[in-house]
Amino acid sequence: MTKLKENLLDLSDFAWQRLRPRVEGITDEEYFWEPFAGCWSVRKTPDGSFRADDDPIPPDPPPFTTLAWRITHIIDILQEERTATWFGHKPGADDGEPPVPGSAAEAVQALEHAYDVWRGRLAAVSQDDFDRPMGEIAGPYAEYDGLAFALHILDELIHHGAEVGVLRDLYRAEQPEDPLVAALLRGETTAETGVIDRVREQRPALIAEAAAAKRWQAVPALVELGFDLNARDHLGRTAAHLAAGTGQVDVLRLLVEHGADLTIEDPEFHATPLGWAQWFKQPEATAYLTETANAQASSGGAGSVG
Repeated sequence: MTKLKENLLDLSDFAWQRLRPRVEGITDEEYFWEPFAGCWSVRKTPDGSFRADDDPIPPDPPPFTTLAWRITHIIDILQEERTATWFGHKPGADDGEPPVPGSAAEAVQALEHAYDVWRGRLAAVSQDDFDRPMGEIAGPYAEYDGLAFALHILDELIHHGAEVGVLRDLYRAEQPEDPLVAALLRGETTAETGVIDRVREQRPALIAEAAAAKRWQAVPALVELGFDLNARDHLGRTAAHLAAGTGQVDVLRLLVEHGADLTIEDPEFHATPLGWAQWFKQPEATAYLTETANAQASSGGAGSVG
């Protein structure tokens, strides 16, 4: 494998690993949400299938597009036939045609398949494929080489993936916070047990969410109420990772004393909380976690950070 292809695959995987957590937990309501009049979206047709809004000559300025439209567009970009044929290859037997998903769950599944198809096609490209002009099959882009085309697809993945993240942020900001959750994030614990059970079921990662939002005052109360210490936020981080990386040693100590698993690695850096403390140059947290790891190792404890 050429170094060039290794770098392209690494960039593609990095963009995908950034996008995939950003589509976790999308509901159908959010998937089809139209924040403004005149949005382009994915719509059900009379025969029961779905079709993305389109126009050969789009309006100027272009319409705002929903999550449904944007995710469908990424699927099409990655899985369409040209990401094989423009490199001089044939689509695989199992590649399939890009679908137009009619629900959030279908969209996430289709997006995962589309990325697998694209990655497999990119991995099959040779240096000659990168170097030579694509020719007649690429129409007006015939004189461009395969490398230019690969970079174009990566640009599409990156910038449309960023749009998905921004739209999810916008949707979340538009939703009123559950009053009970807001109270819990202020560190209040006066709600009845049954109500707390409901929140624990609906928001199992609330401790990690509180840590991600820097609501450190909420963590002791949430620990007391029995929320999962080791649950991950939407980026795969535990509260211990976030406390370690930001130097919140008192919070970190509380989590450890109540049984936080310090061997968990985050999905982006594949690092434990100790790794986060070291990377983000938090000497007090690093010293505490190193001391804890040594103590657990000497006693045969299960929570070693080693």
